[in-house]
Amino acid sequence: MKYFFEDAKNIFKKTAGRSIALFLDFDGTLVPIQKDPEQCFLSKKIKNQLLALSDSPRFHLMIVSGRSLSDIKKRVGIRGIYYGGNHGLDISGPDIRFTHPKATAAIITLKHIAIRLRKAIAAIEGSWLEDKKFTLSLHYRGVKKDDVILIKNTFKTITNEYIEMKKLSVIKGKKVIELTPNALWNKGSAVRWLLKHLRDKCIPFYVGDDQTDETAFKVLHRMGITIRIGKSQKSNAHYYLKGDWEIPRLLREISEYGSFDF
Repeated sequence: MKYFFEDAKNIFKKTAGRSIALFLDFDGTLVPIQKDPEQCFLSKKIKNQLLALSDSPRFHLMIVSGRSLSDIKKRVGIRGIYYGGNHGLDISGPDIRFTHPKATAAIITLKHIAIRLRKAIAAIEGSWLEDKKFTLSLHYRGVKKDDVILIKNTFKTITNEYIEMKKLSVIKGKKVIELTPNALWNKGSAVRWLLKHLRDKCIPFYVGDDQTDETAFKVLHRMGITIRIGKSQKSNAHYYLKGDWEIPRLLREISEYGSFDF
């Protein structure tokens, strides 16, 4: 894994003359991770950079997030780009709208589990359940260290029968456990789906920070540029940034060099 800015000019020379499909994760990538996810908002600088990219015919822009589609669209607030909510189970963009059939089929089951989970975690301070319609996220970033095992065991007890029956599956993130439809669908699937929809010989760039982004890194390993926030020898990404604070520089260079034919 190389530091992106050490090789940036060579990368852009290889992509010269081609349009770019830029896929960006939200939490931990475009915005720093917060103890309370409700407090995550785009900086004015990054939003202006994204707006500039969205206005260029050279770029296809997609925000891919574990958040619900409505939430991520509200927080980014840019029209005319692509959004993938619930890890890509729910996609919208210019002239497209896609929701995975298994996501729709799981709604009633997830509602039932949500009721049970909320009751079970009510006494565990710092924990909270986020209902994102097609997925459930159990957050424990604010939970005391001694209660982490309790929160994980509570989740497992309530959801285990659905996992064993292969009705649902689990995604583990940073201080969050997510319950999703067993759809064999992830961020990598969403990226592949959108690239087919674009029908453009563009080169994909994907930037993310979490384990959930590894599916996209794998899909794009031979056909694109993948960048992880933070260096990791276990990641499938080609390159890394030192932290989310380098995103403005990355967007600036993609905008500048990505528009040149060299």
